[in-house]
Amino acid sequence: MEFPEKSKSTTGRLFTWDEVRKLLDKESMRRAEYIVRILSELSKQFGEQVYTAAARAIYQIGYEKGQARAQAMKTEGQENDLESLARLISHETAQLYLGNKVEVQDSQMVVREDYCPLPRKWKEMGLSDSEIVSFCLLFDQVDKGMVEGYNQDFIASLSGCQGLAKSGYCQMVVKQKTTARMTRACDGPSS
Repeated sequence: MEFPEKSKSTTGRLFTWDEVRKLLDKESMRRAEYIVRILSELSKQFGEQVYTAAARAIYQIGYEKGQARAQAMKTEGQENDLESLARLISHETAQLYLGNKVEVQDSQMVVREDYCPLPRKWKEMGLSDSEIVSFCLLFDQVDKGMVEGYNQDFIASLSGCQGLAKSGYCQMVVKQKTTARMTRACDGPSS
């Protein structure tokens, strides 16, 4: 079967950023609601392992996306390093829509975003704060997977919406696995 790549409709109308943002919010929130409702129903029938399976699937989606991006970089003769990853993550739309800011220093990249519509939608749906945090961390698995698929020497940790509520931004820290291991060893045993 063949499917169209876009609608045949066109317009010469220009849209304001607020109109575009409202549409992006609506579409993102709608899909977030679908996933939450599906997983909640499945967990009633099959238990909490549904969330574990969903996290693995979401991570794998990101991982494959990261591998594809890494291959595209190699095809273009570029390295799949932190600098190229920063350029991929911090594109103009992400900067405008999510307030995305990326900083690379030494062997670490910090990504901060000051906006996400999903926690707001989940709150509207009546989810508790702990449920919202759990779903946010579940959805974050796509970003973790993307980073780790992009370069298997990278490890990503994400703050989820707790950071957005407490500090005004969500944060992802990407490190070289060897650097992350050395940091943990220097810090001593974790409790």
